[in-house]
Amino acid sequence: MTSKKLLYEVSIIRPMVIFLLVLLHSFEKIADGGGYHQDYQLLTTYQWLIWVVKGFRIETIALVAGYVFAYQSLDLGRKYQFWPFVKKKFFRLIVPMLFFGVIYYFCFYFKTSTFNVGDFVVKLLSGCGHLWFLPMLFWCFLAVWVIDHFKLNSWVLLVALAILSIVPTPSIPFGFGRLPHFLFFVYAGYFLWTKRKFVLKYKDSVFAIVLLWVVYVMFVVVKNILLPTMNSTMTITEKVYVASLQGFVGLLLSCVGILALYLSVCHFTEKEGFHPKPWVIAASGDCYGVYVYHQFILVWLYFFTPLVALCPNALVPWVGFVITLSVSLLLTKLSLKTRLGRFLIG
Repeated sequence: MTSKKLLYEVSIIRPMVIFLLVLLHSFEKIADGGGYHQDYQLLTTYQWLIWVVKGFRIETIALVAGYVFAYQSLDLGRKYQFWPFVKKKFFRLIVPMLFFGVIYYFCFYFKTSTFNVGDFVVKLLSGCGHLWFLPMLFWCFLAVWVIDHFKLNSWVLLVALAILSIVPTPSIPFGFGRLPHFLFFVYAGYFLWTKRKFVLKYKDSVFAIVLLWVVYVMFVVVKNILLPTMNSTMTITEKVYVASLQGFVGLLLSCVGILALYLSVCHFTEKEGFHPKPWVIAASGDCYGVYVYHQFILVWLYFFTPLVALCPNALVPWVGFVITLSVSLLLTKLSLKTRLGRFLIG
């Protein structure tokens, strides 16, 4: 339905994915520098949970950004000139990144003996910690603006960006290193909006939805168990091959997972008379704040409190998750009551 001003599927998918993001990080962030904090041993079951959730959650956030952009541009007719659009996204993405990035840097990176202004600037402009997603998304939005403005939308472009997304790229700062991978998903969201009528033909097919989830799990197994992994004895050619193969399977994995999630949600939201609960709409509005705050809390819990040592091994990530989600929501609610908070994460 395009007559409503609120995309119900987005109102549900967005908080679901942020929930999964916090859950995933609650299990992942116990690790520091490749080894688990205080010799913490991650249970095998938890590793599978990480693999399943990690396959599509951050890519879904990127795809939703492109999906909403297409809806606003193509259906609502919201058109922006380039520089006003740059200004809008700068204040939406870059200003919060800088504000919270300074705090993150001096909380977790800063050491008086090794402080370097150049390192500080690069880290800040690249997005400290989890904030790396914001500058990358900023560049994606500018690229999609060009695609939308010049009407470049096509299957050819989708395939070209898909190929570009699996090409191994060096670690480039300022959001550019991950740009090829995520630009595909932002554009895929835009493209999905233009083809949604065709895709939604399968929303009532339980068989198709279940099949997609089964295929997704199969890809999880292939990517994390069956594919070769990088090692120091490989030649450059072998490393490029393995990285490209991992990228290709990872791309399929993410696309199948996103499509399964999208159809699963639309199976309900596209029913006549459907309206999400008020708390769901409220949760969607809290997502930006929860994203920004959650890693501050997790890093503090795991590395500046005795939580890991005091909790039973199996409970550590669950306790971390409950505390982090609760405090992130509280901080978001409190922030949105202030003018500065509404400006930054509203």
